[in-house]
Amino acid sequence: MFDSLKKFDKHLWILMIGWFTSSVGFSISIPFISIYFHSELKMSLSQIGVFFGVAAIVRAVSQSVGGELSDRIGRFRIMIAAQVLRSITFIFVAYSIYAHMSFWSIGGLIIINFIFGSFFQPAANAAVADLVPMERRTEGYAVVRSAENLGWASGPAIGGFVASASYSTLFILSSILVFVSAVIITLSLRGIPSLGQSREKSDWRYLFVIRGNEKIFLHAGLVLLLYLSISQMIAPFSLYSVDFIGITKAQLGFLFTLNGLMVTFLQLPTTRLLHRVRLTNQLALGSIIYACGFFLIGLTHVYAFYVTAFVLITMAENCVSPPALSIAANLAPEGRIGRYMGIYGFAVTGGWSLGPLLGGLLLDWAKPNFMYMWGIISLMVLLAAVGFRRMAGIIPAELNLYRK
Repeated sequence: MFDSLKKFDKHLWILMIGWFTSSVGFSISIPFISIYFHSELKMSLSQIGVFFGVAAIVRAVSQSVGGELSDRIGRFRIMIAAQVLRSITFIFVAYSIYAHMSFWSIGGLIIINFIFGSFFQPAANAAVADLVPMERRTEGYAVVRSAENLGWASGPAIGGFVASASYSTLFILSSILVFVSAVIITLSLRGIPSLGQSREKSDWRYLFVIRGNEKIFLHAGLVLLLYLSISQMIAPFSLYSVDFIGITKAQLGFLFTLNGLMVTFLQLPTTRLLHRVRLTNQLALGSIIYACGFFLIGLTHVYAFYVTAFVLITMAENCVSPPALSIAANLAPEGRIGRYMGIYGFAVTGGWSLGPLLGGLLLDWAKPNFMYMWGIISLMVLLAAVGFRRMAGIIPAELNLYRK
């Protein structure tokens, strides 16, 4: 496996380091902003939920715009501009907190920061596709995803210590790390032709035109359905397991830690194990495993089974994330990878945005028979599995392979 990894373009590893640094910087502070809103600004949980709902919608739209810009202006320029501007807004957030400014000032700056982050994401995803041959894209996405997840696991651990002393310091650290990410990318990826702007001219009006782009919109629709289900594992599951079932917050924290560690260390081996399986079949397999994990959550109240369910769900996560990105990249015409990554990002972010709302409605509807809720979620991912299997007959075989 390691001999195979050595064959990747060295610039992929540099992008991975920059991405890791950015993830640490972002996750040091952002998970704690809701605590600041609640404890310091005395906002209600509903108000905080509305804020993050609005922010998620803005992020979803920004993903599409960012992907289009990465084609027009170039991956490199968008990644650098986005990271530098994010770093600057983090400084402004730190000052706003230090100066005890209002929610509108702090919240507005955070949403601006989210917009710049949404510009970075599709550009970076498109850059991976530019740096890695089509037949190795799934493995390339597995590499950067492992690094990104390690960053997400590391950031809150550092932030937890800093937050107890100063919230504003959290955002100063975020600013520094995101700027370091920009420096790494600037010094190492400058001048790579594939990361420049597309030679093809395009029209903004065609960004969401379905005709001629049917395959990517079908893929995005299935990804949206999948992530509506996956997003149940954050807020809805936390509420369900702690408030209704009675597991402790420490037990809940262990489940998420287990998830993070499994993604970090098992993502690449899982991708390598499935290297002979068609991308759509990997997605279908992952969806079926998701269904088993969700169904197990509703079937029992025993904590050991929740651990088992999280193992299954993380296995599923490792099965679906790299091939979903690879299909989006493979389907893109020449010069349109950024646009297609933006459409894909819109679907993923849309799922993460609407999923908690769906979960809250299902929790209210199903109680006290929560099995109905988790049964519906299981059926949703099974429906996605059927859709991915049918896609195998729609996508050209040469675009649906990891290794030829």
